Amino acid sequence: MKRCWFGFGLLLAMLIGGALVTRVMTQSHEALSSRLEQAAAAAAAENWDDAEEHFLGARKEWEENWPFSAAFADHEPMEEIDGLFAQGEVYLHARNPEGLAAICAQLSKDTNAIGEAHALNWWNLL
Repeated sequence: MKRCWFGFGLLLAMLIGGALVTRVMTQSHEALSSRLEQAAAAAAAENWDDAEEHFLGARKEWEENWPFSAAFADHEPMEEIDGLFAQGEVYLHARNPEGLAAICAQLSKDTNAIGEAHALNWWNLL
């Protein structure tokens, strides 16, 4: 009987842990995606102070959350995002509005996709 209760407790802990991971991954990547959209809009408007603030802030946030995300997400898209951030930094320093806006839009899409991949949806259960 003790084994049944232990098993039940273990399954319950895994369920709660999975729900917490889902919530943290979804919220953190949605916030990052939103910040990158703001950077793209600022770059398109050639508002370089705001573009730099949002882009570098998003990169710092990405780097701070990288270990947690890497524990649960596929590494291939994460490495692509790292490369896009490096490209975006070049566009930022060159003051290329089209390039930075395009990179930020792609980063926004990719970071949002990582968050959505961990959301509780019916298509994720199939």
